[in-house]
Amino acid sequence: MASTGEQRGILDGIRVVDITQLVAGPYCSRMLSDLGAEVVRIERPAPGASEGPRRTNGAASLNLGKRAISLDLKHADGLAAAKELIARADVLVENYRPGVLPRLGLGYEEVAHANPRIIYTSISGFGQGNSFSHRRAFGATAQAEAGWIWVQQMAQGGPTPFAPGITVADMVTGMNAFSAILAALYDRERTGRGQRIDVSLMDSQLALLTEVASEPLRGQTEDAWQPFRHGLQAARDGYLAINAGGPLNWARIAEAFGHADDEAPTDAHELNRRLAEWVNGRTVDEAAHLMEEAGAPYGVVKTMREAVAHPYFTERGMLVEVHDPIDGAGRVVSSPLFFSEATSEPRGGAPLAGQDTADVLRELGYSESQVTAMLAAGAAQRQERR
Repeated sequence: MASTGEQRGILDGIRVVDITQLVAGPYCSRMLSDLGAEVVRIERPAPGASEGPRRTNGAASLNLGKRAISLDLKHADGLAAAKELIARADVLVENYRPGVLPRLGLGYEEVAHANPRIIYTSISGFGQGNSFSHRRAFGATAQAEAGWIWVQQMAQGGPTPFAPGITVADMVTGMNAFSAILAALYDRERTGRGQRIDVSLMDSQLALLTEVASEPLRGQTEDAWQPFRHGLQAARDGYLAINAGGPLNWARIAEAFGHADDEAPTDAHELNRRLAEWVNGRTVDEAAHLMEEAGAPYGVVKTMREAVAHPYFTERGMLVEVHDPIDGAGRVVSSPLFFSEATSEPRGGAPLAGQDTADVLRELGYSESQVTAMLAAGAAQRQERR
């Protein structure tokens, strides 16, 4: 939220066409929408008659504030409408397998010819135009092949690898695509030209592990890297996360627990054992109070339900209420970006699939009879807003 009361979005007036699915692409365009961009999602019509309201593809939390249009890109009229929409856009975000959109006549060269200012953003598993590009991939693919699952196993110290609880590769790739789009929009202000952005799950996951990758890149063995891991200290009714940090921070922690004269052990296991000993027997609140009084950093381990109830997030404005067409009003996680002169927050709930089809076609200049004909022919599909 803007501290000045200003309701301007930094990307007000920027039009984004979103032809994405799953996680990375929708997450990228959700962040653009939070900054004020008008995001229109294109997805294929649902086969046959569907019962009840149907959301746009992907998690509702990743599609907040967007508009949704259903077009059959294999139908000449549906494809023509998509091309017209893209020709008027500033940004296109797509995450289909390389080669899919070019076969429809929506590749970068064709789109840029019609709209030289377009920022054409491709998100894929293995990037564009290389010998691996043909491979289908999910976030789990990159997490496995770019080292993240191994890193998690080393940190956990277990005998077998395990899958992390969220798709880290997808989320960081969405963030990277978002950052690249902002940079390209800035560059377009100087050059007047758009360009293609090529972001992959594999590259993004490896880049996230730059520090870890430095050891084998210097010829070191895998054993040369020791995972950064602070201990978790067990209290009587829960756990705390206390990272000893440097000498100054250790002094604060030692003072908090009445051991001001104790020097920090040089051995990490002994250091964590000492911290666990100090916390043991106390409640979480008691240990947290001591740390707070000493000005030492700590974290109370919370469940997700407890985390979203943290008063910090409410005070910060990270939880906002939006209207959902299926569930009604409800709270959602807002944007983590805060500006002094502009807003960054969800512009509304997640749309129903095709709820804006007729409106978007009219904005492109289609007459009522043309809209009706496209719907009747199956080139487009819509659901009524709720």
